[in-house]
Amino acid sequence: MNCFPMMIPLEGKRVVLVGGGNVALRKAEKLRLFGAKIAVCAPVVLPALAALAGEKHARYQKGLLFGAAFAVAATDDRALNAAVAEDCNRLGIPVNSVDAPAECSFYFPAVITEGNVTVAVSTGGASPALAAALKRYIASRLPENLNEICKRAETLRGTMPAEEYAAAVQKLLEDES
Repeated sequence: MNCFPMMIPLEGKRVVLVGGGNVALRKAEKLRLFGAKIAVCAPVVLPALAALAGEKHARYQKGLLFGAAFAVAATDDRALNAAVAEDCNRLGIPVNSVDAPAECSFYFPAVITEGNVTVAVSTGGASPALAAALKRYIASRLPENLNEICKRAETLRGTMPAEEYAAAVQKLLEDES
C-alpha cells in the first residue's frame, strides 16, 4: 500500500498498547523515544514493558481508548487484536494491528533518530524486514554528526533567501559526508 509519511508530535500524548510481550515492548520502546505516555493493557506484562508504561490495565476494555492519540494491538490473540482494531475504527482512533496490515490505519516505520532528525522508512505493511534492512542501509550512510548539522541548518534558517539557504544546507551536508 502506498502510504503518505506523516510526522506527528507525540510528546505527552497517550497511546494505548494492548499486549504485554516482546512485540508490544518493541513498539513501546519506539514510542517512548518520542515522549508518548503509554497505557499498557495485558494480564501479563514483561518487566521492561511495565517500566515504560504510565498506566497498566489487566485487560483491554473499549473505554480505555477514550483520549488516546492512537492504539496498537500487539497481542498473540488474533481475535483480541481484531476487536481492538474494530473499536478504534468505530471511534475514529488510528490503530496499528501488528498481525493484520489490512486492519491498520497506520504502520510503524523503521526509524532512525539523531537529535531532531528523524528518518522513517515504510513498506506500507508489506515487508517490515525490508523496511528494517533499508533503515540499516540508510543509517550506515548518514554523517555521524547529523544532529550538529541540523542545529547549524536551523541557525541559518530565515537568514537568507530560500534558494541560498537550500544551497547552504546542502553544502553543510556535503562538507560533513
